Amino acid sequence: MKLLVHLIVLAVIVVALPVHAAQLDLTTAYQHAVEYDARLRSAKADNLMYKEEIGKARSQFRPNVRLNAARGRSATQAGYLGRLRAPDFYNTINYGVSVRQSLFNLSNVASYKQAKIIAAKSDVDVEKEQASLIVRITEAYCNALYAEDNLTFSKALIKATQEQLQQAKRRFDKGFGTITEVEEAQAGYDNAQAEGVDIMNSVEFSRQELENITGVYPEQLCRIVPEKMLLVQPQPNNVESWIQLAHSANPEVLGARQEIAIAKKEIEKQKVSRYPTIDLVAGRNYSESENNYSIGSTYDTYSISLQMSVPMYTGGYVSASVRQAHAKWQKAEEQYSSQERGVESDIRKYYNGVVSSIAQIKAYEQAVNSHEIAFAGTKKGYEAGIRSNVDVLDAQQKLYASRRNLAKSRYQFILNRLMLKQTAGIISATDVEELNGWLVCVKP
Repeated sequence: MKLLVHLIVLAVIVVALPVHAAQLDLTTAYQHAVEYDARLRSAKADNLMYKEEIGKARSQFRPNVRLNAARGRSATQAGYLGRLRAPDFYNTINYGVSVRQSLFNLSNVASYKQAKIIAAKSDVDVEKEQASLIVRITEAYCNALYAEDNLTFSKALIKATQEQLQQAKRRFDKGFGTITEVEEAQAGYDNAQAEGVDIMNSVEFSRQELENITGVYPEQLCRIVPEKMLLVQPQPNNVESWIQLAHSANPEVLGARQEIAIAKKEIEKQKVSRYPTIDLVAGRNYSESENNYSIGSTYDTYSISLQMSVPMYTGGYVSASVRQAHAKWQKAEEQYSSQERGVESDIRKYYNGVVSSIAQIKAYEQAVNSHEIAFAGTKKGYEAGIRSNVDVLDAQQKLYASRRNLAKSRYQFILNRLMLKQTAGIISATDVEELNGWLVCVKP
């Protein structure tokens, strides 16, 4: 028994521990996220829930069968002028079954049509979350890569400033330098170390953010190969075509359009609630000694009837419900208009973002080359005594800042590209596969 308890405790501990992945590429991260992400799983649960509304609405067209049964023991005392005779004991039995079939009920028809639209909107909501997951997992992955890039730049800067400090000390010891140069080099080294501590924290935070989506803690990420990146303009190459595509395929727009249809069905449902309903009702009832006036009697009753119900006066409830449904419809119309305008704005933003990101990447690539040349020249000038230590530190900072900006512009290009496709409603898992092809995984 103790062994079993220990095994159970061990199993619970193992399940509670986070899953670690030695190396995690983007495709694998996305596959983990599809199974683990809480937002997507919640959307899928909602989808199953709303689809059951169709079954509930359909049930109103089918027969409703009820069975009732009762069995008991009773005693009745009879008397005259206050004098009661001995009680009579007897059994009471009652069995019955009834069937009700709706023949005419327009509210049920409207509810059924509305339930189908609600389920269809839920399908769109799942597609929206799937598209959102692609962007979220890619953004988290890029943030983690950018944090690691910053750490790499920070380590290189710390090493460079340390070498600069050592060189300044050697020059001072030989009588060629000044104490000011040593202090400036020391300050540059201390600043680089302080920034490095903050960057280390951002690396851990970005990995944990990735773990929150995938359920897997990445020990190592795959790196982007700049030569594999396809810096191409969006196709089609005009923003109006993307806007038209978004109006017909964007999940938010489709969902808002379906909300209008749902609101219209609600108006219809409330209006037809004024109409009569007709039901076919059939039943059979069997009873023995049903009451103390029929002790020992047996009844076996069959019945079938058409029942009509007409709401004559509801105190204004129906009229208020119709006005309320109209207000909901107007709200849905306004939200649809707002959604269309927002999508158009987003398309323009991400389309221009893709175009500008390509230009930025090319500009920063040139800037990195220029700063590398400038830094090498400044360093040689410092060694020759014609440039100061401040000049060298400034050249170092500009070089690493340009490298950081170049890395950021590449990740921004990837995200703008995905956000453009997501807004247009054409993003898919194949986009993840394509981006994964831009990565290289180095074995640890």
